[in-house]
Amino acid sequence: MRVKDYEIVYVIRPDLSEEDRGNKQNRIKGLIAENGGEVVETTDWGKRTLAYEIRHHAEGYYGYMTFRLPSTAVEPVKGRLNIDEELLRYEIVLREA
Repeated sequence: MRVKDYEIVYVIRPDLSEEDRGNKQNRIKGLIAENGGEVVETTDWGKRTLAYEIRHHAEGYYGYMTFRLPSTAVEPVKGRLNIDEELLRYEIVLREA
């Protein structure tokens, strides 16, 4: 099982409190750890206007993480993120070596 470097950009609903946003970020970190990964860096990009409305929201809180994860664990992580209603959007990409 090969461990690779990934990054995720995610958008959280703008109506969540600061505490709830922190909890959401911790749940994403926990999900990565549960699947054998390790978060390297986390950055909060703050509240931004979306290019188009997503689920009736014109704004969202953006976050960015870099992490290491076995390549076989990416799909289970995506599966769990897909059912999270507090996440408006996310994208996981493989980082170039």
